[in-house]
Amino acid sequence: MLRALESIGIFTQTSPRVFGNTPTSKCLRKDVRGSQWPLVLQNLSKGNGPFEAWDELAYAVRTGEPSLDKIYGHDYWEFLRRNPQANAAMNEAMRSMSRVMTPAVTAAYKWSQFPVIADIGGGIGTQLVSILDASPSSKGILFDQPRVGAESISHNRMEVISGNFFESVPTGADAYLLRFILHDWADAEAALILGSLRRAMKSTARLMVIESAIPEGPSFHFGKWTDLQMLVAVKGRERTETEYRALLTGAGFDLQEVVATASPLSLLVAKPVTP
Repeated sequence: MLRALESIGIFTQTSPRVFGNTPTSKCLRKDVRGSQWPLVLQNLSKGNGPFEAWDELAYAVRTGEPSLDKIYGHDYWEFLRRNPQANAAMNEAMRSMSRVMTPAVTAAYKWSQFPVIADIGGGIGTQLVSILDASPSSKGILFDQPRVGAESISHNRMEVISGNFFESVPTGADAYLLRFILHDWADAEAALILGSLRRAMKSTARLMVIESAIPEGPSFHFGKWTDLQMLVAVKGRERTETEYRALLTGAGFDLQEVVATASPLSLLVAKPVTP
């Protein structure tokens, strides 16, 4: 097994029948800086949802519907509500990814130009706190469901507000972040979320969609694989820049620029279009 894993870069053979870690296997260790152990555990362990959903990949490909719904009789969000252990595993997986990607997002943009930054569906506030720490002149609004906000990171320049982004979001911010939100939803639901933001935003505000914008062509991209995860587990999808532009245009936004980060994520910066 070690020899087979060596052949794909997981380990390296330092001497006959003695193997050592590579950068890839190091990040699979538990409790080390940059560890992706929670992400692997969540996706490859039975009982957390995605593992079982991948077993029915053929169904999802044929129908375009999440195979997880077929297996459990309800959607992934309901599955997490009914299974605290799976919900905890999902949260830890997202946080392990966030620890790697958050600094890259923060470093990619001049956030100090925004006096007030609202992170919509921002979880416990990891990304927003990182941005606020890098931009001492900015204040933040963390918006998520009540049970999530109750676990949020404390920050003296961040206000926590609870609600449902399908219905409404806080007004008055100069920048609105949507990180890893739209890819969870099909176009119809994504348009509802964007509609809530469009109604709340003043004309000078900016929308920052932070997602894996899939490039055209055959090159490897992380988003091409997480797109399959969206297919089997939820009704969402990863999108290309062209697809995001169409989605944003339909919701009353003009995509102005796409900013790459030192991670698989891109910042799609859009402004509201005045009727």
